[in-house]
Amino acid sequence: MAASHERAIFPFDYKADYTDLMFFKAFLGANIAASLYSFFFVCLPPKSLLWRLAIVLDVIMFGLLVAMNSAAIAAAYLHKHGDSQAFWPPICSQVPTYCYRVILAISIGFGGVFMFLLIIIISISVILNPLLV
Repeated sequence: MAASHERAIFPFDYKADYTDLMFFKAFLGANIAASLYSFFFVCLPPKSLLWRLAIVLDVIMFGLLVAMNSAAIAAAYLHKHGDSQAFWPPICSQVPTYCYRVILAISIGFGGVFMFLLIIIISISVILNPLLV
């Protein structure tokens, strides 16, 4: 997402950047936070009592990622189709590379959401039945 920026000259000079909308900044921040959180808990010892807290934090991080991905999709839809009532023109025809990168970042973000969902399911099943490990 941080690499999504493009400049259009015709019909007017416009620079599309992910920092234009707060949705994309929040999306990037949530994904960075989830990545750092995941790297922290990879180093956690298997016998630690923090794993029960980790499941709660996984669910919170899952909700945050779903919310930020949904907000990013709403912003991408606004870029693609515009809003005639707010006089916001669609910009994806002028800056197609920017829109492709945004859609790619959102798709990868949903991949992270599904990975967190699998982590939650596996963690709950291991706590409920420790013989699965």
